Amino acid sequence: MAAKTDFAEDEWNTLHRGLTGAGMLVSISERGFTSTFKETGALAKFLATQSRDGTSQLARELAGTHGSGWKVNTSPDELKEGTLAALRSSVGMLTAEDLAAYRELVLALAQRVSGAAPEGEEVEQAAIGSIRDALTS
Repeated sequence: MAAKTDFAEDEWNTLHRGLTGAGMLVSISERGFTSTFKETGALAKFLATQSRDGTSQLARELAGTHGSGWKVNTSPDELKEGTLAALRSSVGMLTAEDLAAYRELVLALAQRVSGAAPEGEEVEQAAIGSIRDALTS
């Protein structure tokens, strides 16, 4: 199983941006102060839990990486395109075993964020579908 030391810094940043971007993409797909607040909290809690209890070394280290890899002023369109590009790039740099663990981590995060607030489920599921498609391309 891969670890952070197996990747160049830019590769690691791509993996991390794909992970955090997926959670953020789901969160911003349905805008509303209360739902975004709950979803952001769910994202942070999920990453904290995975950094301790993740099923693989890759998951624990990615989840434990500080920051989001995104600028505060990143537009929703930039976030969407950048996240999907990072996920597609990640597919190409991971072995089959590592890709399965990464895919599981990213999709679990996206689902956790989506489930944090009942509003906008249809829009959020569409965002998760885009994430899933990027991880299988």
